[in-house]
Amino acid sequence: MITKEAYEEQLAKAKEFHGEVCGGIAIGTKLAMYGMDLMGLELNTRHKNLMVFVEIDRCMADAVQSVTKCSMGKRSLKQMYYGKFGVTFYNMDTKEAIRVSDADANSKEDICETKDEMIQRFKDTPAEELFNVEKVKIRPIPEAQMPGSLHTSTFCSVCGEKVTDDRHLVRSGRPICKSCAEESYYEIIE
Repeated sequence: MITKEAYEEQLAKAKEFHGEVCGGIAIGTKLAMYGMDLMGLELNTRHKNLMVFVEIDRCMADAVQSVTKCSMGKRSLKQMYYGKFGVTFYNMDTKEAIRVSDADANSKEDICETKDEMIQRFKDTPAEELFNVEKVKIRPIPEAQMPGSLHTSTFCSVCGEKVTDDRHLVRSGRPICKSCAEESYYEIIE
């Protein structure tokens, strides 16, 4: 069960990590706590068997990272870029997975409240009333995308830079990094 005190503690940690408390931090903190609770995982502990898939690249993602202790650097936080207020919690040992989503975000009803009112509502309202939960099955994850040491590396045949963990493409039998093979987000200027 998520207590108001535990929520306030985790919200303060998420604020420290993110830099402020906003709607996404308030929602993401409670959502992540609920997901951890449903998976039977303790707060304030890094769980090596936990992988989290975050479907949005906004403030909520920082709260999820702060609460779960999963991170992109540890390869236990996977950013999905769906633009949805949903997070999947995956136990890599048991293969159990649940997806938790924000019921408010999926409602067509407009809730008019201040940030402080929203935070208070998240403190006072049981998680079961705030979120939708679905049991899900995670599709097989390639070994190269799993947490742990570097799995593979090769060098791009165009730019010569090292590409790790099978993130390259193969064109005409040669390895090519995605920024050379596809349109890159940057342009080299001389």
